[in-house]
Amino acid sequence: MAIKKEILSMFRFLAVLALWVGSTNVLAQEDDASYVGFDSLVSELKASAEEPLNPPPRSEWEDVAIHFGAGIVTSFVSVTSPEGQSGAGVMKGFEVHVGANLFSTKARAEMLFRNYTSEPLSSTLTADLREFELRLVFMPLVRNKMHLRTGAGFSARYMDLSTRAFTLRSDHSASTPTSSFFLGFERKLTPALTVGPDISYHSAVVSDTFDKSAWNASLKLNATF
Repeated sequence: MAIKKEILSMFRFLAVLALWVGSTNVLAQEDDASYVGFDSLVSELKASAEEPLNPPPRSEWEDVAIHFGAGIVTSFVSVTSPEGQSGAGVMKGFEVHVGANLFSTKARAEMLFRNYTSEPLSSTLTADLREFELRLVFMPLVRNKMHLRTGAGFSARYMDLSTRAFTLRSDHSASTPTSSFFLGFERKLTPALTVGPDISYHSAVVSDTFDKSAWNASLKLNATF
């Protein structure tokens, strides 16, 4: 009987030992699987963080901006009055303008107003001049912060001409439509402020006027909003 009890005790011990060893192996495998799963998750998160984010598509409206500005302007004019008196000179004044990008930073539409002070063009001729202009501006980048300005437009020039012969004085007015071509530069001072010169040539599209052509030069400051 004692031998049987010892044998039963030994079988019980072996059974408990087998169960313990099996459960240890299962726990070890589960720990290894958990560690591998956690390491894989960390690697995936790291790879996702290192991948560059695709920027959202750029809207054309982001290039639309409003422009305001002012500057000084000169106009070299040569006229012949209806009485046959000729004169030429440089008229000085100021200009203001407003514009907007045409869905691109390299294309712009502008509207300008210029007002000149009264100037003598000869000993017998005195002129007053005002001018409105609409133009299309193309602005390719030349170098960092520097844009070329070129384009064409149409303007209306309103000139009042006073002639004097001895004690007689005559006044004449002309409203002259002209075509214009211009060339200039624009340099950025700040992201919203630029400065630059323009030179333009204006040619009358009608023949019955004494203001047939002119050269304009201006230096203006422009603000972008």
